[in-house]
Amino acid sequence: MFERDRSTPKPVLCNMVEAWKLLIQAAESDPQCRGFNNEPFKFDLIDLGREVLAQISTPAVLNFSDATKQPVLNKDEIMKTGVFYTDVLSDIDNLVATDTSFLLGPFLESARRLGRRQNDCFSDILEDSDCGHFYEWNARTQITTWNPTRKNSADIPGGPIDYASKHWSGLIRDYYVPRATLLMKQAIKDRTAGRSLNQTEVSRLHAQLAYTWTTDEKKYSVLPNGDAVSISRSMYEKYSPLFIKCEAERRNDVAESPVIVE
Repeated sequence: MFERDRSTPKPVLCNMVEAWKLLIQAAESDPQCRGFNNEPFKFDLIDLGREVLAQISTPAVLNFSDATKQPVLNKDEIMKTGVFYTDVLSDIDNLVATDTSFLLGPFLESARRLGRRQNDCFSDILEDSDCGHFYEWNARTQITTWNPTRKNSADIPGGPIDYASKHWSGLIRDYYVPRATLLMKQAIKDRTAGRSLNQTEVSRLHAQLAYTWTTDEKKYSVLPNGDAVSISRSMYEKYSPLFIKCEAERRNDVAESPVIVE
């Protein structure tokens, strides 16, 4: 929802940001909203903020990807674009952590519960035959690589990688942020060595991360964390400078609006 320059927000995104601001103001001014007695309102507040940040992440990842693909790598550009991109991802995770609808924990717990009812689970990728672990591994694989990744693989198997990805707290923090960080560190390492990006090594590192994360049994919270209103406000304030052009366009629209005399 940005123009081709990746910095100018399109009108529809400007409207989304304005709507997000109004929801935040409503939550701050109305005790009922602040106390979140109205669950649909809370969901909309978080979901709209999540969508705005997701839109920001699109040009961010494109800029980061471009920086790592240059024949002659520029460390400063890699750091600037990589850190910004991972910061946006981390902020999405922090924001959605405030609502149960966007938590990884319930999804994994549900998978593990289903597995406990079974007793015939096996995979040569896992080191045990526990059905709870087997079902959780399948759930983790579904929302990341889709096809299972084996230990010590040189790359992730072909297929619809990220096909079922989610903006869930825990998944973003522990999988997508580390994945981007691995790319950033490898690009800096290759720049220091005076060569272009070693994509073969990046693929190996990403496969290693995929295997480790999908076979892990780390427990994730099933309860929200943080104050949704204050975090929404801090996220809005942090990224509002990206939408200064929206305010200028809005002022121009108001100035050009015809005056109707009754």
